Amino acid sequence: MLSRNRNLYKVAGYAEDRGFMARRAKPQESSALSATLRQTVEALREASLRCAEGELIGSEDELIARHKVSRPTLRQAAALVTAEQLLQVRRGVGGGYIARRPTGRAVTHMAAIFLRARGASLDEISQSMAPIRAELARLAAVNLDDTSRQALNAFLQSEADANAEAGGFPTFARSELEFCRLLGASSRNHVLSLFFDILFDLAASMGPGHDIFLGRPERVKAYREQRMRLVEAILDGDPNVAELLARRTSELTRPWHEEKTALAARAASLVQ
Repeated sequence: MLSRNRNLYKVAGYAEDRGFMARRAKPQESSALSATLRQTVEALREASLRCAEGELIGSEDELIARHKVSRPTLRQAAALVTAEQLLQVRRGVGGGYIARRPTGRAVTHMAAIFLRARGASLDEISQSMAPIRAELARLAAVNLDDTSRQALNAFLQSEADANAEAGGFPTFARSELEFCRLLGASSRNHVLSLFFDILFDLAASMGPGHDIFLGRPERVKAYREQRMRLVEAILDGDPNVAELLARRTSELTRPWHEEKTALAARAASLVQ
């Protein structure tokens, strides 16, 4: 799929440059063809964003007539917009070009891969997550509604049940993922929520060797207690206290991240 997408970008007059697709005119293709393809891609993208998810944008013949392009050009453009998860092509009777929306999981996963490829460190993740977590907590307290309140109360109850059952690391890891998603949803800030999810996904992708909680039940216990206080502050609707406790949560884990980073650097130096 990746190689196919790259070939399509090359047809459109693009080539890789510093990890991105940078525009490059191909000598054997006319600039008019490249411009037509780019315009068709933009038109399909905008049409999808104007439509509701699952809504028919048009049949292939309708879109060829609407954009005054050839069938191969439309299909090349559609393939590019499909790769962005904004389009679905249904063939056959009753088919056509259907609007769709990217999944958050796909976006965060690819962004996490990009950051790993650029050598993002555990220390960078920790430093970046701290202010985002604090702002999300503040916004969650400000925007508290019945839906968020119900979900947060359910989370507290599940945490109490897990503590009573002495749940291990897998239970804690699942609860942390649930809390991060809940915090993002309660904040009602899609941008910060996305950034937070990307960083969380990046941290998870680094594997057990970089996990600051694995095999350290005392850390899990201390973090869980701090996290529960944070949830209670959000439920109280106190944005200042919620922000303060979120910062304290980050401060609690900072030395653990620094220790893990130092151990990894020491191990790398021994290998060299």
